[in-house]
Amino acid sequence: MASFGRTRRAQPGFIRPFAILVALSLVLLFGRNTEPVRAIATGVTQLLVPVQRVLADVGTTANRFVQAITEIERLRADNAALRADVDRLTLENVQLREAAFAAQQAAKLGELAKTLAFQSVAAPVIARDPSNILATIVLGAGSEGGIKVGDVVVSEQGLVGRISEVGTNYSKVLLITDPSSTLSALVEGSRATGIVRGQYGDSLIMDWLLQTEKVRVGDVVVTAGLGLGDQLRSLYPKGLVVGRVVQVQNAESAAYQRAIISPAVDLRRLENVLVVRTTP
Repeated sequence: MASFGRTRRAQPGFIRPFAILVALSLVLLFGRNTEPVRAIATGVTQLLVPVQRVLADVGTTANRFVQAITEIERLRADNAALRADVDRLTLENVQLREAAFAAQQAAKLGELAKTLAFQSVAAPVIARDPSNILATIVLGAGSEGGIKVGDVVVSEQGLVGRISEVGTNYSKVLLITDPSSTLSALVEGSRATGIVRGQYGDSLIMDWLLQTEKVRVGDVVVTAGLGLGDQLRSLYPKGLVVGRVVQVQNAESAAYQRAIISPAVDLRRLENVLVVRTTP
């Protein structure tokens, strides 16, 4: 009975606010076209307009920020793609230049081979001493290609040296600049003959030139095709370009003069050579 009494007393407290809200709603519904209601609505709208503008500006700014971030990411992706294309094209360009250079060298060596009276084998230079203390280079061809010790090595510019060691797939070349290298040579202009030997560095010395022979700076020196000492034949065929005279040294009391020769071949930059098979 007590709980029933409390329920009956709670109903008027709940109905009263609801009735007030319903009444206000009816008043606003029927009075929405009246001046007071319109004035209130206008005032409220004017109060909300600045807030709406702020919210709109915030939304626009946020949208622009998102668009800017998206554009930056797109530009980064495009930049990375362009860099990749540039790197690829650069690599392809380098490869094309190297292929063209190799083809040009092969053509020059092929033309040189036609002028020689001996069989020849083209071979790449695969190793060299960067300090140039050891005047040797290693070729990527050996006995499998028919190369033997004593074969002469040339380039399209002139004489390089001779084969001093042979393996199945490699061979070692003793360059003409090595101190142990000697060959008979002659000066093209005066036909003066002498012995050319290597020395440490990039130059050659031509000894045993008679003082009466006219040897001038700029004269071209070629192999003479003559044997040395007790040799029956020269290690080098006649007519291969050795180098050019850069200095002539005279001594008043001596019967011979000496010439300093610059090799015709840039031995530090050799990439491909021709091995002349002069041995049977």
